[in-house]
Amino acid sequence: MQSQGLGKILLNYAKDKRNKLYLNIYQKNARAISFYKREEFEIQHSGLDEATGEKDYVMTWQHK
Repeated sequence: MQSQGLGKILLNYAKDKRNKLYLNIYQKNARAISFYKREEFEIQHSGLDEATGEKDYVMTWQHK
């Protein structure tokens, strides 16, 4: 179901309900990182997902 606009619809719903959103995303997931950057999320810091051993980012969005 990728590239059909469903993610954007769901994200806009969440943005309507909250003033600030946080998410963790694997650093190797370049496609998703690009999506969230287009949606005005910013990388706050990098870390490590202890459950999987994968490097990740914490990204945030704040209502302007």
